[in-house]
Amino acid sequence: MELISVIVPVYNVKQYLLRCVESIQNQTYKNLEIILVDDGSPDDCPQMCDELMMTDSRIKVVHKKNEGLGFARNSGLNVATGSYVTFIDSDDWISNTHIENLYLTAEKYQADAVIGAHTRVNSDGTMSPRLIPLEEGVYEGDSIINDIILPLIGANADYHDDVQINSSSCMNLYSMDIIKSNNIKFISEKYAVAEDFYFNVDFFNNSRRLAYVKETGYYYFENTESISRKYNPLRFERTLNYYQKCYEQAAKYGLTDKVEYRIDRSFLMKIRVALRLIILSDLKRKEKLREIRIILEHDTVKTVLSNYPIDTYILPMRILAKMMRNNNAVGVYYLMKFREKSRDQRLLKKVLKSVGIGN
Repeated sequence: MELISVIVPVYNVKQYLLRCVESIQNQTYKNLEIILVDDGSPDDCPQMCDELMMTDSRIKVVHKKNEGLGFARNSGLNVATGSYVTFIDSDDWISNTHIENLYLTAEKYQADAVIGAHTRVNSDGTMSPRLIPLEEGVYEGDSIINDIILPLIGANADYHDDVQINSSSCMNLYSMDIIKSNNIKFISEKYAVAEDFYFNVDFFNNSRRLAYVKETGYYYFENTESISRKYNPLRFERTLNYYQKCYEQAAKYGLTDKVEYRIDRSFLMKIRVALRLIILSDLKRKEKLREIRIILEHDTVKTVLSNYPIDTYILPMRILAKMMRNNNAVGVYYLMKFREKSRDQRLLKKVLKSVGIGN
């Protein structure tokens, strides 16, 4: 049994840290190196990490200044000694057999990496498995590019969802040889959003063989209370950097001609996220409209909206995209605000009742 390094970035998660670490300690696969990277956490996490290290010889602790999730993972990679590595976010947890299932798949196919799935856990405890639209098994040569890398970069215009393959580095198992021999690192999410994405594109392009398994034992905790109401003006800039970085990576691996609309679709999705965070923020309405206009009037956003075939979107998304294309900040604001409110089923029932549907 080969040594597997498990890297856990830790920042301001004292209420979740024990749950995460205990789920790793309780794995059926025992030959683990558990690396807790304290990213300058301002709460009790640094002390908790040190205390956990005293209870389990498999645990290592790295204390560092705060630089963000991507660089915290890099710090873990710098001290990792395993043959494989996996990443777990400290507010998530894993089933007892999660790592064993990934490892057995890697051994079965002699794969450089194993891509897993996950289970989403809402704040009310509701769980929903999220599988990837891939056939279980091994991927080599052109199938790595066509079936994994291109869908990872972005969904086709005719695909039913914006996300075809999740870009998260969690829930996967990676060969340390590939990482070290190609000097693959995470970039900082303080520079560009989706720091996992670039790591995966680099890794998969340097891989000989990948495998996918329907392993849903990674529990991704969707904590709605973690959404910040404080507006971050750098979010849009980091989304623009994402767009540029995507095309740089596509060019690096000779994929530019194959990513038509894929990067644009992913970029527009992330623009909607930036708009949503503005609408959810504690800014005043006038300030929100100003920030929305700044985004809609940016040359890159205007160009992508002009070129992308928005008629391929489902109706609600098509209406929103047309409003964005027409620089209708007020329409975008109220449509997205309504969509947020419609998430509340009680409000939806009231709307239905008001038009004579339902009790």
